[in-house]
Formats: sequence, structure tokens, C-alpha cells
Amino acid sequence: MNPDSNTMAGRENFGRLNRHFPERYVAGFRAFRAVLERGKDNLQLSYGSKVPDSTLCEAGTDVRVLGIGSGSGEVDSAMLKRLLQRHSGVYNRVVEPSGEMIEKYKALVREDTSLGAVKFDWRQQTAEEYFQTKEDTKFHLVHAIHVLNNVEDHDATLRNMWEQLTNGGYMLVAMESDKSDWGKLQYKLWDDFGQGDRLKTSFRTSGDVKRWFDTAGIGYVTSEDEVSVNVTECFKDDSESGMIILDFLTKTPYVSSEPEIKSMALEHIRCNSSVVDDKVIFKVIKEVVIAFRKK
Repeated sequence: MNPDSNTMAGRENFGRLNRHFPERYVAGFRAFRAVLERGKDNLQLSYGSKVPDSTLCEAGTDVRVLGIGSGSGEVDSAMLKRLLQRHSGVYNRVVEPSGEMIEKYKALVREDTSLGAVKFDWRQQTAEEYFQTKEDTKFHLVHAIHVLNNVEDHDATLRNMWEQLTNGGYMLVAMESDKSDWGKLQYKLWDDFGQGDRLKTSFRTSGDVKRWFDTAGIGYVTSEDEVSVNVTECFKDDSESGMIILDFLTKTPYVSSEPEIKSMALEHIRCNSSVVDDKVIFKVIKEVVIAFRKK
């Protein structure tokens, strides 16, 4: 698509790819997933190992799980299988705004008989819409995997998640690490081109999650997983897939129409990448933050 054909594109949408251009965001996410190199499959499975080993509920009762922005369910299923190793049943409430993603999640559940002991409660809602319903159910595990870039109010979403957690339960949040080269790119982009409150845009990292917990006086533990991304196409001006990936990395729609932003982003990526077999490899680090709500 010609960026000039979209009159909304431009500096005013800097950092707002996912909210103002959802179709472009989904295309960017798919293109990004397609160029993950080492660690792609292990990353999804690794979330299962992040689920705490301690008993989350009384024997003979279902573990209650709340997933915010669960997408097509691959990560959720890894966590659910881990829970089923220690519990006879799971009640899993899925909050996901995309009907397409929910249908894919349901298809995954139909095909995977190991999830038969899970009771699913499907909610096609945004996080904001869900929390406005003031549900009084408390959960043993509440998680949000790489979705806090997409919510309207970062801090309010974390607070609402914490309030739906039962005493003795865990909250698990995964974000791009603030210490990774991608995280540093986001901060650098914001320093050079951002205006107003960064947390009102998609430029958010695990550092923002940890700051919220610190401010609230809530303890947590963290772990990291490194993934390699083949960004070679981003350096080809005639590559549509490369420009879509660059949009995703910069959180900005049609960034190719913003020469200064594009140039700075490519320079940062080039300086923090390695060349392997003629491929430009950029490392990203996913950080998981887990907090326990005391009884």
C-alpha cells in the first residue's frame, strides 16, 4: 500500500500503530513472527515453565485463570497444560477483542485433547470493556502476555488485574525488556520524536511494569528469554514485508513516509545487530514479571 494514500498516516500517529491502524498492526505482528529465528517455538513453550510450582488452590477445586488479550491461544495452552499437571481442572476466562483470534483459539482447543479438563469462558472484549463490567470473580492466576502495549491505560490495567487476583494468587506479565536493544530503541525513538506522556502510546516495556509494582509496594521476580529476529528485509527499500516489520518495531504506521524516524531506527538496528550468513540478526529479549498476592 502506498503510504501517501492513507491520509491519517504521519507524525501524529507516531507510536500509535496498534490503536489507530489495527490491520497494519496485525500484518506487522504476523510478519514479525515469520522472521523469528532461534527460539521461536521454545518461546511459546517457555511460558508454561513460568507458571509458579506452588499449589494455587485447594485440592479438588478448579484453578481459576484470567487471560487478558490471549490471542489465538498458543501461549495460554502451554500455561494451562502446566497447571493440569498439578490440578484436576481449570476454569479459564479468555478476554480477547478479536473474534478471529477467539475462533483460532477455539480451533486449537478442539484439536488438543489434553485441554479437555479446561472449562473455557470466552469474552470477546477489550481489557477496558471487560474491567468495566466489575466482575467479582477472583482468580488464582491472572496473566497478560505482550498485550500491555495495546491497552488504553497501562497503569489502570495493571491495577485492575491485581484487584481480580485472589489472596495467594499470582500475576504474570510479559513485555519486551527495557534492557533489550528493542526496548532501548523504543526509548530512543521517544526521546527524539515523542511528545506528551509516553505511557499513552505503545512505547512501553517491562520497565514500566516493574515501576508500577515498585510504586505499589508489591514484590516480584523476573526472568528473560532471548529471541533472534531476521530483519534483513527492513534494509530493502522495495520490500513491503520489510517496511511492515519496521512499522512493528517502531510502533508507527507507514514509518517509511517519515525519513527521520526511519533513518534513526535503521541506524540503531544496524548498530545493534549481527550479520550471519548474509542475514541481519536483531536480538529481542522478552521479560516475564511475576508477582504474588499474599494471603
